Amino acid sequence: MAKKGGFLLGAIVGGTAAAVAALLWAPKSGKELRNELAAQADDFFDMASDYTDKAKEKTATLTDIAKEKAQDLSQQAGDLAGSVKNKVSHSANEVQEESADILLTLKEQSADLSHRFKKSADELKKPINHVNETVKDASADILLNVKDTASEAGQTVQAGLEEAKPVAEDTKMMVNEDAQSAKEELKTAFTDNEN
Repeated sequence: MAKKGGFLLGAIVGGTAAAVAALLWAPKSGKELRNELAAQADDFFDMASDYTDKAKEKTATLTDIAKEKAQDLSQQAGDLAGSVKNKVSHSANEVQEESADILLTLKEQSADLSHRFKKSADELKKPINHVNETVKDASADILLNVKDTASEAGQTVQAGLEEAKPVAEDTKMMVNEDAQSAKEELKTAFTDNEN
């Protein structure tokens, strides 16, 4: 925005200088020349003031859009962190419960190890497989949550860009129209001086 503002200021200063030079070389009386210079200066100062007001308005609009999208992204990140924390906590609790069951089964089966070894091994496979499945499911859920949140964040950023695009286009059109208008005024001033 600073580059556009610098260009705009340069265009206004250059246009003013050109108008002053044209008026100074024009064959007019001193009073007439001063009046025209004052009128042109007032016009250019009004135009500069209008640009300043419009630039402030557009900047405020873009700032509001950026703040809104930053809040959305922050909320999405917080939701993801909470979801991951809950999944990890839930999985840890299930693993702890299953581990307690495994230990209890081992204690019960150790009394008669030689007679029940095969049965114990089969009974231990089920809780261990369940623990593995619990960990896999939690990992898959976390991965899906991360992907969904990343997708939502991308959509939020895209929505912000889409909202900002019309503001930027509107500003560009406004600058082009005002520059064309200033150019026409200068052209008219030069034409009037030549006549």
